[in-house]
Amino acid sequence: MTRIRPAALVVLAFLFLGTSPARAQDPDLIGDLLKSAPADTEEEEADGGDLDLPEVSGTSPGRAGPASAPGQRVGVDDHSRTPEAPLGTAERTYEARLRAGYSAAQGRQGDLEGRWLVRSQAGPLYAFQLIDAGAGTLDGAWSDPRRPGSLTGSGYLRSASRTDGRLALTLEAPPHRGPVTLQLRSEAPGQWVGTLTEDGVQVAVRMQRD
Repeated sequence: MTRIRPAALVVLAFLFLGTSPARAQDPDLIGDLLKSAPADTEEEEADGGDLDLPEVSGTSPGRAGPASAPGQRVGVDDHSRTPEAPLGTAERTYEARLRAGYSAAQGRQGDLEGRWLVRSQAGPLYAFQLIDAGAGTLDGAWSDPRRPGSLTGSGYLRSASRTDGRLALTLEAPPHRGPVTLQLRSEAPGQWVGTLTEDGVQVAVRMQRD
């Protein structure tokens, strides 16, 4: 009868199981790693890990808000406004002169100042932007609503005059042959009636503010 040594039995046992003494210790090593992984993960999460977080500077550039009105108080929590120093003597004088000049210019304007529209029974014919400096002095520009966007559909008045409640306007409006003329009389405030001559054809028209 052949005796099998204990050491041989151990070798046979490992061969039968298909493992080696070194592999038999692997589950314990993997288990140790798994046991230590949660602790390491928690530490990384607590420390922020390897996440690329934007750096926050101590101060952020603020947007300049609208300036406050002169004399208006600005509170500490009023972030939408910025304090402004009151106007100095020179600045107040300059602003007063601007206002006075504007008021004087407005006072010198005549009642024809502004935009007007001339129309017949067929519809709008011409729009005028008149400049009335008073004392019968007129100037201005015209446009033809029938030809929007045309290079020849607008221009300056050739002549304009007003005397004794009558208004005469002349303009060159190619491709019309010869000048276009208007002879108007005042019917009521802001209302003028008369005739327009275009290409030798005369039509009754009315001019009123647009």
